[in-house]
Amino acid sequence: MRLTRHHELFRTSVRSVLERECAAAEDWEREGAMPVRALYRSLATEGLLGLTLPAEHGGLGLDLGYSYVWARELGRLPAGSFAMSLSVQTDIVLPLLVAAGSKRVVEDFARPAARGELVAALAATEPGGGSDLAAVRTTAVPDGDDLVIDGRKAFITHGSVADFAVVLCHLTEPGAAVGLNSLALVVVPTGLPGVRRERYTAKLGNRSCDHGSLQFTRVRVPREHLLGEPGSGYEWLTRVFTRERAFLAAVATARAEQALAGALARARERGVLGKPLAEHQAFTFALAELDAELALVEQYTGAVFQLLAEGRPALREASIAKLRASRLEREAAERQMRVYGGAGYLESGPVERAWRDARAGALAGGADEALLHLIAGHLPTGH
Repeated sequence: MRLTRHHELFRTSVRSVLERECAAAEDWEREGAMPVRALYRSLATEGLLGLTLPAEHGGLGLDLGYSYVWARELGRLPAGSFAMSLSVQTDIVLPLLVAAGSKRVVEDFARPAARGELVAALAATEPGGGSDLAAVRTTAVPDGDDLVIDGRKAFITHGSVADFAVVLCHLTEPGAAVGLNSLALVVVPTGLPGVRRERYTAKLGNRSCDHGSLQFTRVRVPREHLLGEPGSGYEWLTRVFTRERAFLAAVATARAEQALAGALARARERGVLGKPLAEHQAFTFALAELDAELALVEQYTGAVFQLLAEGRPALREASIAKLRASRLEREAAERQMRVYGGAGYLESGPVERAWRDARAGALAGGADEALLHLIAGHLPTGH
């Protein structure tokens, strides 16, 4: 990504804001919840929830270089929960609403969300379906000027706290055949009759970020809540996944960098066989391998953001970046854990938390196997 002096000034500014606003991160992780609404309102006053949104829609109208810096700075925070939460709002749902939503959707949902007044969610995954879009069973049936939503979504970031969710469903008449060409994205306020929310209370990592499920039973929303044209859900979701994966890759490289720095600092302090661990070749070579991989993945991830900034297709490239970056984060967290030994294994410490949080990278934003399936599908031609 070609960053300018203005991007670097923004990096300094946003780092200061995040350190101030997330100063209680350790407490939030222990309690298993962050004050998401208060946090979002505070960040919105700094313009951080609408960095790349057009100014006429309540954003700052900045380029994707600012989103790249934003992702990297979120990755520096002491828990993965913040990047997981904020990425949904700033780089998944809000850009989608502005790009595909009606004037009513922008006014009722995008603008308030950019002001931190509403919390957003993307409800795509279903129980047992994982990353498989063919497994979607949720439906939106036209009825007059409304759409009637039925189905269930699972493993949703903000699932139990979101004010509205963008729901992936099949837009069809009852009994009609469904497929990729019937998929649609519909904005559904979660306070409507027929919406049931459930919060997951026990998780391996990212504990202060809310996750839950949503069940829809004959939920009525206006047709104007449809994003894009009927049957365009797959195309829009592909765009969402491309930007999401690039964003998560930038976060993961920053978190890997933090873990490697922590491992090296500890290795310089810890003595093994009469000298610091950092002076043992086995350790330094292992760290050098990870550092070399990090340098490559960082450059590649930046190049993916540049493709997106230029409006070029990058689904394959974003998937590669997310796959390699999230694996690297897990490897770096594992290395840091091993350097700390028993002290790192203790629950609720930063090393143990980094190890736990990194596990989500194999699942969130597309499981490793789903990404490999997509990459393999591009092997014959490279397109």
